[in-house]
Amino acid sequence: MAQWNRTDRTLVAKLVYYGPALGGKTTNLRVLHRMTDPEGTQKLVAVNTADDRTLFFDLLPFDLGSLLGYKVAIKLYTVPGQVRYDATRRVVLAGADAVVFVADSDPARAEDDRASWEDLRRNIGANGLDLPIVVQLNKRDLPGALPEATMAGWFGLPPGRNVPSIAADGAGVLETFLEAARAMLERLVALAEPATRRSFDSGDLAAQLERAFAPHLARQRSSAPVGLSGAPDAIVAGGENLLESALATSLALGAETADAHARVVRLEREADALRRLSDVLRTTGATFDRGVIVDAALSSAMTVLAADAVALVALDRERRPRLESDFEGRLAPLRSAPEGAELLTRMLESDGPCVLDDLADELPPGIDSPASLWCAMASVPVEPDSRRALVVALPAPDRGLREGDVRFLATLAGHLGVGLEKARAHAGMRAERDGLEETVRQRTRALKQAFEDLRALDAAKDRLLANVSHEMRTPLTAIIGAASFLEDYDGERAQRAEMARTIRESAGTLSRLIDGLLRVATLDAGGDAPIAETPPEDLVAEALRLSRATGAVSVLIDPRIESVPADFERLSRALANLVDNALKFGPADEEVEVRLTPCVLARGGGSARGIALAVLDRGPGLAEDEVGRAFAPFEQGGHGLTGKPSGMGLGLYEAREIAKRHGGTLIHLPRTGGGSEFRISVPAGEAAVRAVEARHA
Repeated sequence: MAQWNRTDRTLVAKLVYYGPALGGKTTNLRVLHRMTDPEGTQKLVAVNTADDRTLFFDLLPFDLGSLLGYKVAIKLYTVPGQVRYDATRRVVLAGADAVVFVADSDPARAEDDRASWEDLRRNIGANGLDLPIVVQLNKRDLPGALPEATMAGWFGLPPGRNVPSIAADGAGVLETFLEAARAMLERLVALAEPATRRSFDSGDLAAQLERAFAPHLARQRSSAPVGLSGAPDAIVAGGENLLESALATSLALGAETADAHARVVRLEREADALRRLSDVLRTTGATFDRGVIVDAALSSAMTVLAADAVALVALDRERRPRLESDFEGRLAPLRSAPEGAELLTRMLESDGPCVLDDLADELPPGIDSPASLWCAMASVPVEPDSRRALVVALPAPDRGLREGDVRFLATLAGHLGVGLEKARAHAGMRAERDGLEETVRQRTRALKQAFEDLRALDAAKDRLLANVSHEMRTPLTAIIGAASFLEDYDGERAQRAEMARTIRESAGTLSRLIDGLLRVATLDAGGDAPIAETPPEDLVAEALRLSRATGAVSVLIDPRIESVPADFERLSRALANLVDNALKFGPADEEVEVRLTPCVLARGGGSARGIALAVLDRGPGLAEDEVGRAFAPFEQGGHGLTGKPSGMGLGLYEAREIAKRHGGTLIHLPRTGGGSEFRISVPAGEAAVRAVEARHA
């Protein structure tokens, strides 16, 4: 009877082929086997008798869908047809869920057909069974074959349960099996609980069976008749004694089962290792960690193959093996030995997988390495065009590499190659991303600096407009007023002279303002300054003249300074600007000091001799946060409404730019006791250097 496995949710049913001897029962099963298993992956199991056979055949390839929530499989049996094997037929028939009665259409076998049919009915009754029966009318190609209606009358079955067939050619074999399967499954449904029967649609069962058998029926209709030539060999146990034959068959089945079990265990172990590797790759996919991916592959190889050593090995440019990753360091001693390194090189340079079944033939005796305990090694390339491979060593005495082992290593190497390529691609993208981010940072800094420069220029423009409008408006107002006075006034000569002097002085102020703007514009245009050795006294005198100094100014020139390398016109102007600022902001009763002294300049991590031109005053000085603003163009001290001095705020800016063009600097230093020191430091010329060295000597 049907076997319901509630753990695996499977249903295994039993279908028995019955009929007279040599009627075609065995032929049905062998043809059916050939139709459904053309590659011969399963074997028929036969017990030979003196002049007939009984076949036991597990037919599992059919996926009949789900019946009552269970996966359905059908087991097929035949019985010996000779009269003397009645007891055997009764035993085989026990537990059947349906029967196919194979009748012989030869008129000479009519009595045998009827006798076998009665025998079937008797044995069904003896077993207490109520079974659906399908009759196959076989051998319809015989001359003078009995009419179908005549044979159907013997059995008294409905018209759909009689299937004509020529089993030797495959005709009607699959149709008979399909009809028997349908009748059998309908019976199983009928035996189910009432609630289950009510929820079951017989149309669904028919549709499932049609889908399951459709590919085989289509192949049968579109191809030549299926015969028995070339049919896969069966497992056969001969002999007249069925007990001895059954024992021999059991032994053969035991051997086959043991081999199958070993294959299943191995395949399960391989599948488990690949699943674990796949899980690791999927889990680490977000991190793209090369080390984790390699370790997972090596661990899988160790587990599945029961290996003693496994490593990822690559050849360097000098064709020397390099252990990129050595699981537990087991392969390192072999790599350290010259003979072992040469062996690894040969293995990695081979095209495709390399298998060494006997290491004793490859390595000299007594090598100081665990290799003396290994019996076999294999290497499988990880990537098609790289000298990188998985290398595995198996322990002695009897652990060798089989074809399945190499196939598993190739699959594992494929997984590893994909993982390594993924890690490399991620590293490349990360480097590209970092480079792009750095480029973006640099461009952002440049844009920020450009923006700040534009803001500074915009602020300078605003200051220029404010200063120019203010500074030029005053003399222009004076000029316009004096000119209007002269135009309308005919009075005293002295008053007219006073107005003319006002015009002249205001025009001079305008001229100086314009000269200052032109000088700054000339500085911004760039160009090298014409440097020449200049006496320090001449430089200071010109600066005092340009500044139109009216207050007390003291001058101190260090006697060691005989000349100053300078663009005379510009450097004297820079010094004049400093003197002019000191006189503007300093108290009237304090004198301004001008000092020229030797100094030391920092140059490229070293130092050089220089000359300092300093102007010192006792004015209000500059707060630390005002120093940077004071050197900007068009910046002025004081308040625009209450205490703004004359000028456009270009003096310190012009002086600093002139110092830069001399290769020097302009800095501000606060003085002890109040006031400021503005110091220009320029490099000393060769003549000045020699003079200073001579004086020190």
